[in-house]
Amino acid sequence: MIKLNYSNYLKDKDFDIKKEYEKIFTSSFQITFTIKQPKKSKKIVQRKVRKEFKNNKKDIFDDINNKSLQEIFTKFKEKKIDDFDSVFENKDLSDILILSQDEIIKILEKNKNKSSLSRLKYVFNYDKFQSEITKFFTDNFDFRTCFYCNKDFITNFDADKKVSTFQLDHFFDKATYPYLALSFYNLIPSCYVCNAKVKLSANTFENNSKTCLAPNDEKFDFHQKVKFKLLLDDSCKNLHIKSKDDIDINLKENYSDIYDKYIEIFKLNERYKAHKDIVFDMIQKAELYPESRLKELQDLTGIPFQQIKKDIFNLIDENEDLSKQPFSKLIVDISRELGLIQN
Repeated sequence: MIKLNYSNYLKDKDFDIKKEYEKIFTSSFQITFTIKQPKKSKKIVQRKVRKEFKNNKKDIFDDINNKSLQEIFTKFKEKKIDDFDSVFENKDLSDILILSQDEIIKILEKNKNKSSLSRLKYVFNYDKFQSEITKFFTDNFDFRTCFYCNKDFITNFDADKKVSTFQLDHFFDKATYPYLALSFYNLIPSCYVCNAKVKLSANTFENNSKTCLAPNDEKFDFHQKVKFKLLLDDSCKNLHIKSKDDIDINLKENYSDIYDKYIEIFKLNERYKAHKDIVFDMIQKAELYPESRLKELQDLTGIPFQQIKKDIFNLIDENEDLSKQPFSKLIVDISRELGLIQN
């Protein structure tokens, strides 16, 4: 819902995202494989895992323990495991870790019919790096609200312990697209509800279907194309509304339908219906404070008309960063619907 430009949220504006993110993956680590097969002996499970990594009758399973991600990546390329060059178009690991959204889409398009890529999860093992990746985001960025829904704060609240209230969502699901599990631009800071309760493993990229645009995509213009619209019960005239049950709010996209899938996946219409009280409060204030009343207050207090209007209605300049305040997009769109700000 809110466009995400990571550099806008850096605590240190001179911080080199690409260079520092790559450092997470330079140290060695122990590869651990977990296969839940309680009825089979440990030796059988080990043989099964080893078999996955056999190539040209040479087992490389033992060679990838205690290696850095770069070393493992190089080893798999040398052995042509899962045909790395075909998947990544001769890209180096450093390129893969910082793929742009356009590059990610190109790789998805190229490999959408391949079914053998699941083995790449052993190379791009997010679980191995999750704590370090989360720390990287927590230490270096200052996010405010969820970029998917703009409903909840995701602010860090403990500077010493680096506790984070945001979750990192894999926009393109890591189970379906394991080779993107560690890609920086596939990680979207989001609230718990969007990540763990609503989106889950929804496929934002599907064959023969529109790809759902990510908030960090250069083409992402949700705020410009999709607006909250106010719907009134037939009994309501001149904004004389007795209850929030007399109103409804709905997201409507103008002149296209490229965000239909986004709205559906994050269940935005259903979730925002629970917050009609925000709109009802704005309508009540609009009835209590017409322009004539605001001008009277200006004459009485000496405070400029626009400032009084902004204070009473909690108006937000849509040129501001809407991610700083929950429900900011809703407030901006409904303010325009009520004529509180100009179109």
